[in-house]
Amino acid sequence: MISDHESQGGAAQAASRLAESFSGTHRVDRLVLFPDRRPHPWRTHVLGTENRVGQALRRVPRKLWPVRFPYPNTPEFVAVQLRGLLRRLRPDVINVHNLHGGADWGWGPHIAAVSAEFAPTVWTLHDMWSFTGRCAYAYDCAKFRVGCDAACPTATESPRLAPEHIASAWHERRRLLAAHPQIVAVAPSCWLAAEALSGQWAGHRVEVVPYGVPTDIIAPVPREEARRRLRLRTEGPVLLVAAHDLTERRKGAELLPQLWRHVRHRPFTLLMMGQGQLAIDDPQICVSPLGWIDDDRVKALAYSAADVLLHPAPVDNFPNVILEAFACGTPAIGLPIGGVSEQIVPGITGWLATDATAAALGDAIKVALDEIQKGVKLGTAARTTAVTQFPLWRQAERYQQLFEELIPQSARVLV
Repeated sequence: MISDHESQGGAAQAASRLAESFSGTHRVDRLVLFPDRRPHPWRTHVLGTENRVGQALRRVPRKLWPVRFPYPNTPEFVAVQLRGLLRRLRPDVINVHNLHGGADWGWGPHIAAVSAEFAPTVWTLHDMWSFTGRCAYAYDCAKFRVGCDAACPTATESPRLAPEHIASAWHERRRLLAAHPQIVAVAPSCWLAAEALSGQWAGHRVEVVPYGVPTDIIAPVPREEARRRLRLRTEGPVLLVAAHDLTERRKGAELLPQLWRHVRHRPFTLLMMGQGQLAIDDPQICVSPLGWIDDDRVKALAYSAADVLLHPAPVDNFPNVILEAFACGTPAIGLPIGGVSEQIVPGITGWLATDATAAALGDAIKVALDEIQKGVKLGTAARTTAVTQFPLWRQAERYQQLFEELIPQSARVLV
């Protein structure tokens, strides 16, 4: 399994959960750029860096044979190092995850192409980056279908790429996928699968396998107990906003400041779980910042402490935080975008806004809070949905079936 981060961020977390589910029966090797330096049931290998001893030993060969001994932080260096690792590891199958977090260190789409030289390769798409010129989400832009270019409307956002390089990056992906039709994509949502097939993944096999959540660990805690253990002071109903970076536009940072004037209900408590803080100038909104939490058992306390999860992202794939909230018996409020509308079933697991605006989301919050105060309880259905539709074992089982289809019979080795 190849991913830029070992465990930081939603995509890496999803990859880690999948890796852990396989580690009991298979040898799993994680090739990462940013290891978390913690013990895991898999073996971790750092891809794309070189220590001082290696730099010293290769100083002269690099000057004489730069093609054979490329410089670090280049795609050529990563490709050479990756080939060496794969020759040694001899994988039966390679599962590629997020790569764009390593762009400044020479990581890129070529990692999937190199992987395909050695074993059947499955690329798990956590966003749109594999088929755009640079962006993780295209918002309303449709250029990714015909050709991204320097007029990219989000060129200043992460993952950044100088506008003059965007067209060539789009064509690089086009050439790579055309040259390797055997690479299979897995999308966690039907929405992302459709977007991929409408762009550069057309003609490829694209499977839909939703994320799974460890419902035995991320599980309900009695609400008052969760609030007590988190030492929360609450007023009125409690809403939770959760994201790795709360200040990101694609996680709702631009929408949230506009939202509160559309929410008439006062007072209420807003829990904020994630990095960064958003200023809320309203004395009747009790804000409790929880910071970033990466321990699943502590996360379960935060989800259980809330009456409802608020997910204000204007674009998203199949957010882990919604599944995690469901697993804790907490329904969700969200916008009708991306894979969110595949997760939230109105009246059963939560509330969906009628459109992707602050006003519509405010109306959905009002309905949700009114119904919660009247005693409407969707928590049991949310938990049942997580346990029956999105258990981690089911995700792993579907990947296992896909891998077995792709691995030649003679190469299947259970270790």
